[in-house]
Amino acid sequence: GFERAEISRGYSVENVEEYTLQDLGGLDLTISGDGDGVGPPEPDFIWFGITERMKESTVLFYFQFKLTPLPRTPKARIQECRPISWWTEENKQIVIEREPADYAVWRAANAIMDVRMEKMRMEIQSLLDAGATKESLYYVDWDQLEDIGFELKNQQLTSITN
Repeated sequence: GFERAEISRGYSVENVEEYTLQDLGGLDLTISGDGDGVGPPEPDFIWFGITERMKESTVLFYFQFKLTPLPRTPKARIQECRPISWWTEENKQIVIEREPADYAVWRAANAIMDVRMEKMRMEIQSLLDAGATKESLYYVDWDQLEDIGFELKNQQLTSITN
C-alpha cells in the first residue's frame, strides 16, 4: 500500500536530496551540539560510510573518533558482492530510473563525503603547520590516505589529483 517515495506527496527527488543534506550534512540549523537549537549546527550523524568509498570512509572514521587505525580492515563480516559485469549499461540505467530517491541519497552523501574529506585534509594541514608530526597524529591513516590520492610532501598534505 505504499507509493514509491519519489512519486509520493512531499518526497520528490529534490526533497530527498535536501533532507539528506540536512540530516547527514548538518544543514538543519535546529540541530545543535547541546540539543537546544541554540548552539552551532551539527549533523545528526558524526560519521557515515559509503560502500564504494570504503577507504575514504574508514580514514574519516579513524580521524573523526581519534582512533588508532587497524593494521588491516577486518574481513569477517564482509560479504563479496556479486559481479555486475554481465549488466548492460541499459540495465544499470533502468535501475537508476526506477530508484531515483535512492540515487538522490547516494549523490547527496557523496557530496557530503567530498566536503568532509577536504575538511579533514585542511584540519590535518593546520595541525602540521602548528608543529604536529605524523607520529603525533596517530589517528591519521597515512597509508590509506596515500592509497586514496593524498600525499604528504614537505609537510603539505596534497591531493594527487590537484
